[in-house]
Amino acid sequence: MGSTDISFGMITGGNWFKVPEAIKVVFKGKPAYQITGKDLILEIIRILGVDGALYKTLEFTGEAIQYLSMDDRFSLCNMAIEAGAKNGIVAYDDVTKEFLEQTAELNGGLRAEPKIHYSDDDAVYTQVIEIDTDKLEPVIAYPFLPSNGHSVSQAVEDNIKVDQIFIGSCTNGRLSDFKVAAEILEGKKVARHARLILTPGTQKILRDATKAGYIDILVDAGAVVSNPTCGACLGGYMGILGDGEVCISTTNRNFVGRMGSRSSKIYLANSAVAAASAISGYITDPRSL
Repeated sequence: MGSTDISFGMITGGNWFKVPEAIKVVFKGKPAYQITGKDLILEIIRILGVDGALYKTLEFTGEAIQYLSMDDRFSLCNMAIEAGAKNGIVAYDDVTKEFLEQTAELNGGLRAEPKIHYSDDDAVYTQVIEIDTDKLEPVIAYPFLPSNGHSVSQAVEDNIKVDQIFIGSCTNGRLSDFKVAAEILEGKKVARHARLILTPGTQKILRDATKAGYIDILVDAGAVVSNPTCGACLGGYMGILGDGEVCISTTNRNFVGRMGSRSSKIYLANSAVAAASAISGYITDPRSL
């Protein structure tokens, strides 16, 4: 809801919402090595474009869903809006059940008892998209649209030098992102010409990553860790790009001037690609390490 919608709700006590039509996305197979929720949503946006799901629901289904962690599912649903969608949904399953149980244990219970819903067997979809996840490569969104997707192999061939690597934000600032980055960067150093900025999604994620030893590993590699914030993602602070600079980022948008100078460029990728690129200073395929 925008500010006008919120003010209308405050004044009148109500608002109206159109019930969105749905697009069904079927992720087939088991995701290939280093394929994450970020790659799946970037592939969807590549197929649909930034307005292909305008005012629609993206319903993510298929065999591959069972292999996705909650962190992957969060990334998947988080970026549904980049295709114009009103929301992204994944059906309740054992992974969801375990997540809710862990959340309840940590917080002394849930705020409310969950209501579980599933799509009807005869549900009508405006479109059905099928993707073979076992054949997918890590996806890189080139400037200046999240829909400008290319394979990581193409990016490596294009020999793209980066000045900044950003791992964080609401899209990919979770514990699993810092875990994979630490695994790749352990015992290595960030390229001398580049800077690696880490922004945890929450204070709890920062604390958990510290306890697990991930932060020490990443700082030893040359990373800088900021407090949880939107910061660099929206070009506010803690990682603003200068004129002509290039960044590979785990954030959700790469529009002109999104992270600073209008002449800078942003490539969107998963955290493994970002971490691997920090070592070489060029967009790198993590599967090659």
